[in-house]
Amino acid sequence: MGWERMEEHGRLLDVLGNETRRRILLLLTKRPYFISELSKELNVGQKAVLEHLRILEGAGLIEGRVEKIPRGRPRKYYQIKRGIRLEVLLTPYSFGTEMYEPKAPRTTKEYEEVKQLIKSRGPVEIKVKELADFLNEIEERIEEYMKMKSELEEVRMLAETYMRNLMMRVAKESEDHFDELLEEFEEILPRELIEELKRIKKEFCI
Repeated sequence: MGWERMEEHGRLLDVLGNETRRRILLLLTKRPYFISELSKELNVGQKAVLEHLRILEGAGLIEGRVEKIPRGRPRKYYQIKRGIRLEVLLTPYSFGTEMYEPKAPRTTKEYEEVKQLIKSRGPVEIKVKELADFLNEIEERIEEYMKMKSELEEVRMLAETYMRNLMMRVAKESEDHFDELLEEFEEILPRELIEELKRIKKEFCI
């Protein structure tokens, strides 16, 4: 993973490392809130809440929207802006983070199936049962894929760690040989690994 992405994820970890900000996000998963509501729920002063909201908004996790009310000044509500999954990967070979942001789903068989379930007409009991069965099936498949992904991440990090160590030895011995290998395999190696190998060259070939 490139250092810029690592730094970005590190900043996000710092943002989420604060307990009050995590509590704010948890509340916003239920519904939009305005500042005085959050202050009351959290038992934290409005000035401090506003600063936490500013940090969360700056990280792109929440957004504010102003709504008019029948009486009084308009209120600014805050709500979740985007969904992410941030993973910290720690193994005997490597340490890093990965962030995933959900995109619009492709037109898959599962996507079409859930659309049909949502649009179907019939007794509520039957619809809830069908949706519950569908969710359980999807959950099982996600767990299976996550286990597979975790195993593949282990293998990938082991291979990348060996590649870095190998190229580090080459860089110490011969800059020309290092350049030849990098040029030959630059098109097929992951971009983040290429960037890291170039940093290795700068470190050992000065």
